[in-house]
Amino acid sequence: MPVRRAAAACFGLPRRLLSTSASPPRLLGHFHHPGMTKDIAGRIMCPTRTAPGVRFEPLAAAAAAEPRLSLDYLPFDPARGFSLYDSHLGLLLLRQPTALGSPAFLVCDPVSRRHALVPPLPKKAITGDSEFFGPALLSRGPGARFEFDAVCVTVDARRPRAWVTSFRGDGCRWEALPRSRDVEIDFDPVWVEQRCVHAAGSLYWHICGSHSVLAMDMATMKFSYMRLPAPVWDDFSHAKCRVGETPDGRLCVGALEHKKLRLCVRRPGSHGGWVLEREMNLSSELDAVPGLPEKMLRHNYYYSYWLSDIDAGRTGRVFIRTLGCGRFSYDMDTGSLMRLMTDDGLEYGDPILAYFAPPDGSID
Repeated sequence: MPVRRAAAACFGLPRRLLSTSASPPRLLGHFHHPGMTKDIAGRIMCPTRTAPGVRFEPLAAAAAAEPRLSLDYLPFDPARGFSLYDSHLGLLLLRQPTALGSPAFLVCDPVSRRHALVPPLPKKAITGDSEFFGPALLSRGPGARFEFDAVCVTVDARRPRAWVTSFRGDGCRWEALPRSRDVEIDFDPVWVEQRCVHAAGSLYWHICGSHSVLAMDMATMKFSYMRLPAPVWDDFSHAKCRVGETPDGRLCVGALEHKKLRLCVRRPGSHGGWVLEREMNLSSELDAVPGLPEKMLRHNYYYSYWLSDIDAGRTGRVFIRTLGCGRFSYDMDTGSLMRLMTDDGLEYGDPILAYFAPPDGSID
């Protein structure tokens, strides 16, 4: 029996929650934490926020028509330690550290203005040499029901283990699935990024300084490593590769270095299963950014610009971060580079999560 089916049997969960929406979702905008107007060298991975809380930025093309969503309905201030971690099927997942080491979680639907607190992982999940990373949403209930499944990943004796939970309106609890037999974490788990990427039916966690990513199939809950395609990075010195989806839903990997943006897409039957679909020269666009150094900075492996993400909204855009010169969105179809700023002059902060309309049709 597949692992996910076994997990459902363990919970007594209805199978209907184990599938996602069949109709194409509609992008409403992006949630993010407002960031500093200038980054500080040495704090690239954990930028200081100049304004607390969470912001929603509706699509620029329809800002007047789209709802101005917020989290101000929550019974507490989400700025008090809660951070955005995932967005999926009209739900947001936020994480809050606790004194006991195991974080607490909150899942909310900004459209229906409902929320649920998810308890921390049990103590046995992170005792001894266990490490924690990777909270993510798996699925949500049909119609207008506020129900969802979520997962957290721990590293137990150098093997990843999925902990799953299900909310059905009357609380939830965490249950452990068996440790992976196929994957070994033979490096310090601190190098695995905490936030995942949803793409092509799997969850992906980037690994700092590696040419592989950790993947988990959302249907079987099985872990694997995916080797990043060589054409996107092989002649780059230290490019930061990012996994994502193309507008038509294909798995892709991008990288930016030497002012060249490359994008490989998965293509079965091609050499290595990947093909280099785009290679764009961004020299004129990046040269126009005030204050951006002409050459990348090598000191302590810091770079003056890098690819921070492929837009999960399937817009054909990528997000580019610079060291002290702003955050930008680059449209691969039009070639336009746009600085990402809030109405009150703050930069978009980490992460920038695409938010789609809930599949229950509450927003037409």
